[in-house]
Amino acid sequence: MPGRRQARLGPPAVRGSSVKIPPCPIHRLALPATLWVLSAAFLAAAPVRHEPYVWENVRIGGGGFVSGIVFHPAAPHLLYARTDVGGAYRWDADKDGWVPLNDAIGSGDASRLGVISLALDPHNPGFVYLACGEYTQPWEKQPAAILWSSDRGENWQAAALPFKLGGNEDGRSAGERLQVDPNDGGTLWLGTSHDGMWRSTDRHPGSWSRVDAFPAREVTFVLLDRRSGSPGHPTPVVYAGAADGNARLFRSTDGGVTWTAVPGQPAGLLPQHAALDARGMLFLTYANQLGPNGITDGCVCRFNPADGTWTDISPVRPGGEDKFGYAGLSLDAQHPGTLLVTTLDRWARGDEIFRSINGGASWTALRNHAVWDASSAPYAARLKPHWMGDIAIDPFDSSRAVVITGYGVWVCHDLTAADAGGATHWVFQDQGLEEGVVAALVSPPAGAPLLSALYDIAGFRHDSLRQSPARGAFDAGFHSCFSIAFAAQKPALLVLTHAGGSEHGSVSEDGGATWASFASSPPPARSQGPGTIGIAADGRSLVWLPKGSGPFYSTDLGVTWRPSQGGPEAAQDYRLTRPTADPVNPRQFYIYDVLDGGLWTSGDGGATFRRVARLPADGGTLACAPDREGDLWLPTAAGLFRSTDAGGHFARVATVQRADQVGFGRAAPGREYPAAYLVGDVDGTDGIFRSDDAGINWVQISDPRHRFGEIRALAGDPRTYGRVYLGTGGRGIIFGDPASAGP
Repeated sequence: MPGRRQARLGPPAVRGSSVKIPPCPIHRLALPATLWVLSAAFLAAAPVRHEPYVWENVRIGGGGFVSGIVFHPAAPHLLYARTDVGGAYRWDADKDGWVPLNDAIGSGDASRLGVISLALDPHNPGFVYLACGEYTQPWEKQPAAILWSSDRGENWQAAALPFKLGGNEDGRSAGERLQVDPNDGGTLWLGTSHDGMWRSTDRHPGSWSRVDAFPAREVTFVLLDRRSGSPGHPTPVVYAGAADGNARLFRSTDGGVTWTAVPGQPAGLLPQHAALDARGMLFLTYANQLGPNGITDGCVCRFNPADGTWTDISPVRPGGEDKFGYAGLSLDAQHPGTLLVTTLDRWARGDEIFRSINGGASWTALRNHAVWDASSAPYAARLKPHWMGDIAIDPFDSSRAVVITGYGVWVCHDLTAADAGGATHWVFQDQGLEEGVVAALVSPPAGAPLLSALYDIAGFRHDSLRQSPARGAFDAGFHSCFSIAFAAQKPALLVLTHAGGSEHGSVSEDGGATWASFASSPPPARSQGPGTIGIAADGRSLVWLPKGSGPFYSTDLGVTWRPSQGGPEAAQDYRLTRPTADPVNPRQFYIYDVLDGGLWTSGDGGATFRRVARLPADGGTLACAPDREGDLWLPTAAGLFRSTDAGGHFARVATVQRADQVGFGRAAPGREYPAAYLVGDVDGTDGIFRSDDAGINWVQISDPRHRFGEIRALAGDPRTYGRVYLGTGGRGIIFGDPASAGP
């Protein structure tokens, strides 16, 4: 999944009255910039109270890389999925859908939504363990963690680990790296991204010890041979795959005290998945890179530990333009010798599922002869199944299999039909599994209640929040979308920036039902990255801020573009610098510079910009209160700042210590000012809040079980009081309504 979390930086929070942050140096303009703090007397507020809310996903279905799938070997219908940025899910057979298990994780621990491995205790169906951590890069400040539950994920405990894990990095679909010893439920094994092998001997794994004898740093899987031990004693035979060094497959016969490279293993390839059948035969899939991209070679092998012989049983060997590797692997628990494997990164011909009923002596390719039903999420019908990094056969039903993809899971209920030459049927079964990464949300006062810009799967117009849009995504060719905006006085007129197409920007004149590419675009949008766009209240001017560039403006709906005079240069990294249009004054635009905190304004439709204020850097999205000229709100790590004079002066809202995002919706009954919604910290309480009196008082509308990780975008509904939309960093789009509003 693209994008990553980043703690927002800024000056320390300031509370109290008559406090003034000194002016900061101004670049390009010799204009003093001042940031004022509201007095406590002006914002005297009562303690934060809580209002119950009902939270649901806006229905899309899938939307991100489901990186692993695990059936419990002894409990029917117990199935888990793990994702790279959206946490873990449990299948609910009664509701025929998925239950998200990690919505209690807040923004401070959002990296725990990257689950690199999932383990189940084969003798105790209640226990489930997650190895969590999104990145191993130096900028990732949060350590990895182990989460464990004794009630199938209803409640969790957590322990930090002394290293990082790459749940959203290369190799995330390999595994499983985390395992519960099948003979001793109190012993857990964990293979890490870069820190070798670790072990815990406590069912509540708060402490871990490095397995010093293990010879590699990058582990792809851990597999314990249950048949080699006895109940109540640690399993002696352990296999492990590695991604570094000359040897890539290791075995221990003494419970990890010593390790040896398995003789005769394939050279130049690394193992992705491995499984032992009831006869003790070891099956493995191989690729020449971790994946899910960059793979050009691979194979499928069978190893007989009894005599040390290897057999290449690859359905097809990569060659010529047909470059790929193998990844997914599953054995039929009821029929030894029956197995499935998947290709990975086979872009030329499309990834494939192969089935064998004779131990790999012969294979049947399933995908092209299969029927694929995406009716539950119509956008998926236009996508080719790809990133098939894992596959699983139901241990209690040989006809059922689940395969992961880069945008969700497909389920088959007639797998055995292939054995008689029949077609298999696969259903995109992602009810409840929402993993979209959101770049922007808008809720116009007319037309569809919600439109979105998402990474990987473009964006959507939602006429119904509980149905995946029948028209699918805006356009599959858009790929990732980065910004969306509507003209405040003509809400059917919208603009969008996206990764696909020749110009990387589009306009809609029918409320997002159809889109037309701009006739041209600023050169940096094509060469450096699309960046973001804004549209004037009357729709007559556009301001586009490409990546690593200053702003451009258009007065003819994108037929021509001219560089603006002045204005900041947008970040070249993951951070988005956004132009914001005033909702009343059609000539007024604002740009908050996330790099240095500068606020730039334009009074001539984007032709020129001047810097008027200095605010904390790395803040959230600058928001304008609807139907009010110059009423600006900026969320930052140093608090929430407001200006009522188009940025001339800013004051800090005294009750808010930290603000991640802010937005506005319909005013409360009897009120004139729109309801304000906030993600952040109010009077020492972290959560999601609503204010009905312009920020003087706030009510907490989140609860400990509904926090949703990182909130990247926020919009209130201008037609329904109390309704708020949250754009998350891996749990799709969430909407909340007051519980008192009823169903």
